[in-house]
Amino acid sequence: MTTNVQPLLSVRDLRIHFPTQDGSQTVKAVDGIGFDVMPGETFGVIGESGSGKTTLGRALVGLLPPTAGSIVQGGVDPRTLGGAALRAHRRDYQIVFQDPHAALNPRQTVLTSVCEPLEIAGGLSRAERELRGLDALSRVGIAPEYAQRYPHMLSGGQKQRINIARALTVRPRLIVCDEVVAALDVSIRGDVLNLFADLQREFGLTYVFITHDLSVVSHVSDRIAVTYLGRLMELGPTLDVGERPLHPYTEALMSADPVPLPSHLRTHKRIVLQGEIPSPIDPPSGCRFRTRCPAAQPRCAAEAPDWRELRPAHWVACHFSTADGPPRPNVHPAA
Repeated sequence: MTTNVQPLLSVRDLRIHFPTQDGSQTVKAVDGIGFDVMPGETFGVIGESGSGKTTLGRALVGLLPPTAGSIVQGGVDPRTLGGAALRAHRRDYQIVFQDPHAALNPRQTVLTSVCEPLEIAGGLSRAERELRGLDALSRVGIAPEYAQRYPHMLSGGQKQRINIARALTVRPRLIVCDEVVAALDVSIRGDVLNLFADLQREFGLTYVFITHDLSVVSHVSDRIAVTYLGRLMELGPTLDVGERPLHPYTEALMSADPVPLPSHLRTHKRIVLQGEIPSPIDPPSGCRFRTRCPAAQPRCAAEAPDWRELRPAHWVACHFSTADGPPRPNVHPAA
């Protein structure tokens, strides 16, 4: 007998737009994205700077309101809640930010910062809050003697562990990890990523892992969504997206991933995309990627591609992709 597992997070046609400073134009940071995240899954989101990843992550935990579309968390649309019900609901959906230094108050001790979410939530005495805070610090490998220290007395890796502990104190169901190892030394990135894996096994956590680092997202994710200029280009199982991409943009991203081999032993050639990512104020018509796509055709400018499932659970937004892979480059790409 099969059990129908409901998504922990459902995003439908999400759009997040911002007016420019003078109000004359609109920045389309996220412009029509949809996906589901299942309980216990690590859902990776990759793309270049300016693709809308961070805006998406903040919206998923309620820090930014949708301009249009919906985000349903655990079967509940948080926009239908108010007051105490909304505050209680939001504890289940936390975020760990990219910069571990800016995320901590320099005037607060480690323990005070970790316990702050519990103080806001209420319902626990100070002694109970501190006990839970110390337990969270212990879970992420921070010894009790660090509890009374200040952020400037800690390393970057220790600060990021403290940010993770702070998110854990309210016992969330889902954590959005926004470039959580980007600011850390390479030597300690592996330790932090292994910590996330250990915490997921222990607490049954669900992650949305946002990064531009292909090696990181391939290492931690069950599925990968590829973003470009506010839209999804591809979504599928990590192994398929990494080794058998369907979209030309994904293929170019994967070709840029460094391979620790001499050049004469490498089996693939890097695909260099021409030009810069267009402005989200005035994105290209049709396919967003067409101005840089080596396989673009006139149809790409005339109409936006449908979201198609070409392999089981493997979706792509490209007119000309097939189950065998992305279209081959043209001699003269369309403008």
